Amino acid sequence: MKRIALWSTVAVVLGLMTFVSLRANARAERGWGGYRWYHAGPAGYLARELKLSSAQRKQIRTLWEAERPSLSAHMREFLDENKEMDALAAQGNPDPGKVKETADREAATIAALLTEKEQLQAKIYTTVLNPDQRTKADEWQKRWESRLGRAADRLGNRPAQE
Repeated sequence: MKRIALWSTVAVVLGLMTFVSLRANARAERGWGGYRWYHAGPAGYLARELKLSSAQRKQIRTLWEAERPSLSAHMREFLDENKEMDALAAQGNPDPGKVKETADREAATIAALLTEKEQLQAKIYTTVLNPDQRTKADEWQKRWESRLGRAADRLGNRPAQE
């Protein structure tokens, strides 16, 4: 009796492992990413959805590598300003003038980051993508803006929670 129970348990465990393994391979496109369950994130998802060739991916990587130093500098600047704002808030009753000055510097840094992002996006759009990919990218952009609009509407329509 014990032998039958043992072999039955082993068979069930092997069956479950096989099922999970097959399911993981079948769902590789939807987040189980295959080997080590790795998925490439938003950039990889967009590259797959836009059907970018390896040459296009290399072009985008080259453009990204050219922009990285300035983006990194802006990010560090924003981090320093954010730490300064946190230190001001920790004082309990911060000086409004210092808070305003720090907030203005943070706003300028965010504006610089957004400008860099738009320039990089425009370079990719005009120099790398073909017309079909541009059309699909435009559809993605419209869908993203629609989702943000719905999220903003939901936030505006919710009552304040106590």
